[in-house]
Amino acid sequence: MIYILIIVVLAVIIFIGKGIPVFLYHQVNSFSNITPELFEEHLKILKSKKMNTITVSEYGRKETPKNSVLITFDDGYYDNYKIVFPLLKKYNMKATIFLNTLYIGERRWGETKIEKNGIANYNAIKKYNALNDGVTEQYMTWAEIKEMYESGLVDFQAHSHKHMAIFKKLEFQGVFEKDSMDCTDVFLYGDIEEGFPKFPKRGEYSGKGIIINREFFKKFQEYYFKNLKGKSEKEILSLGQEYIDKHIEPYVMIETEEDAELRIKDEFILNKTIIEGKLNNKVEYFCWPWGHRDKKVVELLKTLGVKGFITTKKGTNSYSPNWNMIRRIELRKFTPEKFKINLMVGRNLLIGKIYGWLS
Repeated sequence: MIYILIIVVLAVIIFIGKGIPVFLYHQVNSFSNITPELFEEHLKILKSKKMNTITVSEYGRKETPKNSVLITFDDGYYDNYKIVFPLLKKYNMKATIFLNTLYIGERRWGETKIEKNGIANYNAIKKYNALNDGVTEQYMTWAEIKEMYESGLVDFQAHSHKHMAIFKKLEFQGVFEKDSMDCTDVFLYGDIEEGFPKFPKRGEYSGKGIIINREFFKKFQEYYFKNLKGKSEKEILSLGQEYIDKHIEPYVMIETEEDAELRIKDEFILNKTIIEGKLNNKVEYFCWPWGHRDKKVVELLKTLGVKGFITTKKGTNSYSPNWNMIRRIELRKFTPEKFKINLMVGRNLLIGKIYGWLS
């Protein structure tokens, strides 16, 4: 037993400093899970540990000094400029932001009151559905993004143009009881009404999707109010699925592989082209929206110049990483103590890999 313990201790010691943790954030503001004060504490910890923050592009070029770590942000919210950028400058630290380009305008006029991301995205998609324009002041502007990029502290890479969803199955999951504040529901259904059926959905980069004509939602709604409302949940699910199976065929189309590839290709190229055109940079890294991955899409995006794929899978990465799956540590309600623990785990390649496998 003592020999096994010695071997384990030696293995843990050998792999200290061999891992590169990648931390994931979204918003940083007074009412998000990560407040400005908490985010600054994270930066102070990295500084005290003599960690070297690098961008994903530097990681790809193997510019990875000892004690390397990545700070990443998804989407491109305004507080990344208003709050995060000054702190990065204060501590001379680098970050990578994966952008959703549909929502980004040219300049900001006046002051912006920051909203929670769910409300911000919901309002943006409502506007997009109505006006074919999703620009919102809740995201950074290109002027702000350019300022950050030219500082040398922030890298910008692809995350999708819309960050929306597709239907994946015709499996009835219940009905909406009132307006949904989920932006993907609004994108797929239009205005959400009571009695509309819920179907499984995933990110639009997750392969073939199912296209449902919106007329069917109204037809199902009529059936729900006449035959289902007031019944038990079990009866609603059973009878609702039976109705869908019998009546949805004229209103549904399953994408072919070719159609799905074309849709994804066009969406990605738009995202990539806009970023490169605005910043004159090179977009070579793609962050999966919601972390929904697809092996065929990996190969497709590689033909379009993607060298690395950033996921939401937990764990750590090595100095010679698997670029098909860069793992990240998502920070939601992380105290400084939890941040220190995750930093320690991520820096140890063996422990970090075990943590990823267990997760």
